[in-house]
Amino acid sequence: MAGVHGQVLGHLVRRGVSAAQEHFTSANDAYVQQLQQDATLYDTKADADVNWEVRSYEMIPIIITGFITLLVVAAIRYSIGEVMAALTMIESPSHMAIISDKPPAYADSPDAPLEKEPLMPSEAEADVEVMLVNSKPITSKISTTMAHLYKIDGFRGKFRGARVSVMYHLLHSVVSNFLITVFDAGLVGNSLIYIFVSLGLARVHMAWTHAMIATDSPVSFWRSMPARKQCKAILLPTLAVALAEQATIIFPIIVAFAVGLPDMQSDHVVKAAQDGEGCQMGLLALRVLAVPATLIFVAVAVLLPATVTLTRIEAALLPEDRNTIVPFDREALVGDLDLTARGSSKALFVEAWRSFDSAARWRLIKLYVKMVAIELSVVFVAAHVMVAEMYIIGGEKIALLAQSLSAQAKLAGIEAQAVAN
Repeated sequence: MAGVHGQVLGHLVRRGVSAAQEHFTSANDAYVQQLQQDATLYDTKADADVNWEVRSYEMIPIIITGFITLLVVAAIRYSIGEVMAALTMIESPSHMAIISDKPPAYADSPDAPLEKEPLMPSEAEADVEVMLVNSKPITSKISTTMAHLYKIDGFRGKFRGARVSVMYHLLHSVVSNFLITVFDAGLVGNSLIYIFVSLGLARVHMAWTHAMIATDSPVSFWRSMPARKQCKAILLPTLAVALAEQATIIFPIIVAFAVGLPDMQSDHVVKAAQDGEGCQMGLLALRVLAVPATLIFVAVAVLLPATVTLTRIEAALLPEDRNTIVPFDREALVGDLDLTARGSSKALFVEAWRSFDSAARWRLIKLYVKMVAIELSVVFVAAHVMVAEMYIIGGEKIALLAQSLSAQAKLAGIEAQAVAN
């Protein structure tokens, strides 16, 4: 079966890459002419009739609504998808001890003499009963996690580590774009550059994780940076996460071109629907759904375990003078493992995911599902507000402007690709 899977995957990769190259290196003349015509539609209409001109101040409400929506979605993505997700990844099961008095001994006869108390303390019997009860995790609900973060840091608790996050992503973006511009290595080369930069910024990423999951450090940020000798333990999980992130991008693209999604025309879909070809419509639907299905599968099966493993290892390397804000059993993860010994990184990598039980995995997946549902709800409401604003301003004018701008952007992309080739 492994050989069959390898042949199928190899065929999909070859077909997808070749189709992608053909799609981006050549453009149909009729398609280009249509884009050129669409690009001038708005200017032609506005010159002929001044009422079709969209004035700048008319777009202000739509721009403000879109900007606020982006801020809200970004806040949800960071507070739930980063901070709460990191806490869910590291939280260990905790127990609560319930202590109760031991009931009096049962006597067969009501007139039986009372037992004498022992003279020595060592002879005393335990007069209490202790029962251990599993405590409900703090991260079991978004509301409880929010309350816990608010109790620790107030309102800014939902955005713990935001400054370090901005610094990490800014450094990653600047260095990656610089190297991509210098080397111009193509799709595969760009992925290798991304992986290389991720490994180089592994210490900064670990500092970001510590800022989210742990108490504030008494020293400055640069002094609280993890030591270089600790980077050895996070190189393997960092490499796994970087590879998984690239896989979530490359594999859906390969599948899209392999099933011929870019070549699918809207006319084909309309014709199949009008002719009542149910089988053809089903095949078209499968081709469309293949891309998000691939994305979800790679994200859950590859990216999620890699991210959990990296986060738990980074939490295990937290300095002794700092504590996590949720229960985390570092000894259960590290144990007697010597992190400086050869092969310890691989053993820690395996144990980090193995110690993350199934209940915690489902809790993390549910958290991501809730996050996506909340984001979609915000976007849904904002879209209706923007549609209402467009209707008041003039929907036909804005639709024509959007069509022209889209055509101009596509023409610019085709010209840039032609120059690059």
